[in-house]
Amino acid sequence: MTIKKRKANEGMALMMAVFFIGVAVVIVGSLLGRMLQQRKVVDHYEDYKNAFHGLEGAISSSKVELEQGDDGIIGMEGWEPQWSDDNVLLLPEMDADGVSPQHLQTMEDVEFATYTVDWANDGRDSNGDGIVDSTAENWMYSVYAMARDGATNRRVEVIYEGSNVNVWENAIFAGSGQAGGLINGNVSIHGSVHLLGDSLVVGALALAAIDLSGTSLIHNNYVGVPANLEVRVPPLPQTIFEGETVSTLEAKLRAKAGLVGMSGNSEIGEPNILGNTYKETMDGLFVTNGWTGNSVIDDGDRGDPTSAFSDNGWDETYDLGDKVPFPVLTDDWRDATNGAKVQDPATGTWYTHEDYFNQVLVADPDNPGDGAYNGDITINARGSHYYWNATTGEELSGSLPATAPNPTDDYILFNESTDVLEINGQIRINGNLSFTGKGNQTTINYTGRAALLVYGDVAIDASLISCNNGDPNDIADSFPVNNIIGIMASEDMVVGSTSQLDIMGAFYAQNKIQSSKQTNVMGTFVSNYFDMGTNVPNIYQVPALADNLPLGMIGNYPILAISQVAWRELGL
Repeated sequence: MTIKKRKANEGMALMMAVFFIGVAVVIVGSLLGRMLQQRKVVDHYEDYKNAFHGLEGAISSSKVELEQGDDGIIGMEGWEPQWSDDNVLLLPEMDADGVSPQHLQTMEDVEFATYTVDWANDGRDSNGDGIVDSTAENWMYSVYAMARDGATNRRVEVIYEGSNVNVWENAIFAGSGQAGGLINGNVSIHGSVHLLGDSLVVGALALAAIDLSGTSLIHNNYVGVPANLEVRVPPLPQTIFEGETVSTLEAKLRAKAGLVGMSGNSEIGEPNILGNTYKETMDGLFVTNGWTGNSVIDDGDRGDPTSAFSDNGWDETYDLGDKVPFPVLTDDWRDATNGAKVQDPATGTWYTHEDYFNQVLVADPDNPGDGAYNGDITINARGSHYYWNATTGEELSGSLPATAPNPTDDYILFNESTDVLEINGQIRINGNLSFTGKGNQTTINYTGRAALLVYGDVAIDASLISCNNGDPNDIADSFPVNNIIGIMASEDMVVGSTSQLDIMGAFYAQNKIQSSKQTNVMGTFVSNYFDMGTNVPNIYQVPALADNLPLGMIGNYPILAISQVAWRELGL
């Protein structure tokens, strides 16, 4: 009996061993299966994540291309876009004809490609306003990006909004400045202000990029603009802010270097007040070094201004990097439409701005350099007639030409009997240029479109205002679409040394602009340094000016800043 019992126990033990081995095998198999499944999930996640990195690379590459004036299409240059019946872009497979995907430099297995649609010329009502390719669609883009890692594909659509940030998209653009700052004195500015400050002394109290004192201000509207000037310019664009439709200058303050000083009753923007028809707050403040002055609370850091009102607060720093330089006459010539450079066939190098102006745009392209006036020119209101034709070389002082100049001639013609200055084309003056008044007659009404390059100083000591068709009484919408004067000084410019003048135009000085009296300026100032004195001149930006400059104005080419409006992932 003992032997049989032991055999029975051995059989039971064997069965139990087999059972537990079987259970162990099942458990191990289950764990292995789970591990393999988890590995697949991890691998898929890695591919999914890597494909997203490909999308980011694709989108960033397209954005860079768009900001440089290219089409933003990468790896799909040979692909013909296909649209569904409801105007949805049908993206192809990565291996489709015409698609040549690019590879991320850091992940060679990740491929990407983008196709960009420019709303302004896609033949569609992309923004839903009922108008195909309306002006409201300018600088709007849809970027469709595809990326693949292994068998994992991802696609997105990104909506970008671009804005031109060149120097003429401001009321004031200041370059490197002087040791004491960029803008000295009191000034009332309606519109955008862009300050570089490359030459400011770091750490000095005088490092104020703009020192607003007394009743100085920067505003985002036309409140206070003289009626006789406002009637000459287009109405301001409108926007919806806090549920209200209001007019706006879309004003921003940018200070790349230097403190922004605020003292006394100065203010930047205004508190929003419901019920007004205009926008009070600034669209944006971008100040790198911070704030100073007795209207700024010391917080141990950048300072808190007590009278700065902006949609983005006051703590954001300069946002454009080195994108917008101060233009000088020796810079490369840039096309006003796309920023393209032009090669000088005689040298094989790029034309500089002044060389293209002097050798190509002046009167006689067959005789480069002809058409320039050697000497000073003074236009005196109620002083005497004056006529200079750069195309024919005819000059008259004290009398008018027997026949009207050809419409294609480059000329300036002042009729002292009517106080009308006719301008046309591109004029180079090797000397100084002055506009003056006489007694109570200090108004010069100009008609036409012209860019004047002055190798010397410019003094504007008379009212210089636009009119249509040479009629001083025909002023509605006369500036800047139909009539505009653009003046470039290689040295300094004095605007309004006599009080109560009205001046309209686009003004550039490579060194300094001085405006020390209570002058009303409708247009844009561009200079390295500004001296505004103590009598608070008023400067009113005209948004339409940047798109209607006369041919030949320096810095007149698109510099695009792109911001993301919307992002969504698309199904396959």
